[in-house]
Amino acid sequence: MVKTNQFIPIASLVCLAVAGLTLPFEVLASNENDVNATVVYGSDNNPHSLSSELSPQLQNYAEGEFKVRTNYEHTLYFYAKANKTVYFDDDRADKFTTSASLAVKHDFKVFKRKFDYKFSVGQRTTDRTYVSRVTGLVATFNGQSIADRYDSTQLNYAAQLAYKPYRFLKYIVDYQQREKTYETLDVAGLSNLDYGQQRFDMTMEYQSTDLGRFFLEGRFKQRQYDDRRARDLDGLLVANTDLVFNYSTFNLGYVYRPSNSIRWKYTFNYEERRDTSTGYYNATSGYLSINAIHQLGDYHFLTTRAKYSKFSLINQLDEVVGTIEEDGKEKYGFTASLGYEWILATLFDTNLAVYIDLEHRNFENSDPFYTYERSKAAIGIRWSGF
Repeated sequence: MVKTNQFIPIASLVCLAVAGLTLPFEVLASNENDVNATVVYGSDNNPHSLSSELSPQLQNYAEGEFKVRTNYEHTLYFYAKANKTVYFDDDRADKFTTSASLAVKHDFKVFKRKFDYKFSVGQRTTDRTYVSRVTGLVATFNGQSIADRYDSTQLNYAAQLAYKPYRFLKYIVDYQQREKTYETLDVAGLSNLDYGQQRFDMTMEYQSTDLGRFFLEGRFKQRQYDDRRARDLDGLLVANTDLVFNYSTFNLGYVYRPSNSIRWKYTFNYEERRDTSTGYYNATSGYLSINAIHQLGDYHFLTTRAKYSKFSLINQLDEVVGTIEEDGKEKYGFTASLGYEWILATLFDTNLAVYIDLEHRNFENSDPFYTYERSKAAIGIRWSGF
């Protein structure tokens, strides 16, 4: 478990459950060097995304976020963020994440053709408590607590090459390698979730007009677990196997910006997951989303988001395999959010803003324990300097 200093004031901790809250100002008036500090107070009527059968209770929480982004000569880029959520009456819902990345960006020419490249390395850590969706209590396996089941450290290595033959057309090729390790728990029979992953992306962006552009992305990734067994079509573990997933992903979207103060983004996603052993874990997923940012005058920003998503299994019944694979449950539903930000004061290169955010989720499942609704409301203050 990641340890944190319990004496740090909440105001200096970290925050913002919905990342879109700090997005408007950064997107519509961005600067490549900035520091952000955010403090939030909010209410969450279902912190663990439990079904109504378990009678989830409304909880109040505080969040804080600190973020730094800077670059040297537009070549060397550094980014770091820490985020902490504290629930006043249910510390099982607390969460702490950190992330940092270092990137090198530049360009070169081949036969007078300009190419842009980027190399980056990043790390992310997550510390949270695993609460069972079936019992509403801290999860156990074989009578032992697995509260830290999903505490993790993730390392990413990436390379990107971009080529823009015309003003209206751009090609991008990406490669990413990921190593993700989870908390080691000394519990007999508990599978190991650690994995390595390789990902290849090819993207085309087409600027159809001065006001909008289309993007088309194809992706293939392979995830290989270090010590997790495959299952046969009856759900039984297959000895001497290592579970491997192949993912094929397709993204199509359009970004529309009729003015400097308005931006719309529409995205369609479809993904297939294939289990290379027996096909027990084969699945399809996808989503439709609409995001909008609207600057209302010089100091007011409105953000909206609507997303419908679905995850379906192909070769298995939607049933719980123990209490350790709940992340693979079928589901479908929507998420909607509305945010408002008001810049109260500006001084030199700093801003002080207040915002309000509302979010609602509604997901269905054939198993009533995985059908839930969740609503959050928050008000916060953000300071940013450049």
